[in-house]
Amino acid sequence: MFLLLVGGVLLPVVGWLIGAVMLLGSSRWTLRDKAAGLLIWPGGLAVAAALVVFAPTRECVYVDDAGGHRHGGQCTGTALPGWLGVPLLLVAIAGPLLTAGYLTWRARRSA
Repeated sequence: MFLLLVGGVLLPVVGWLIGAVMLLGSSRWTLRDKAAGLLIWPGGLAVAAALVVFAPTRECVYVDDAGGHRHGGQCTGTALPGWLGVPLLLVAIAGPLLTAGYLTWRARRSA
């Protein structure tokens, strides 16, 4: 289960896939538990890490003339607006953590 949560961060793609194979091969969880572990948030926390590390940034440069008027507005980058990026990051963190919590609860309950 640890590899489902952080495997994609430690070894991108491969780490999560190893965790997925281990989950599927385990007899501890039911088919429903395995589906939840694989489908609720594939990749684990790797998606959140990618949003933080690789999120494009937007930078704008303006030039003020002698009269105080702003000109130009040359912008580069295609950043997500904050109203979308922040909730997306929160969901990318909460999804894998809730899934890991659910699988832990189910494992302890079946033991």
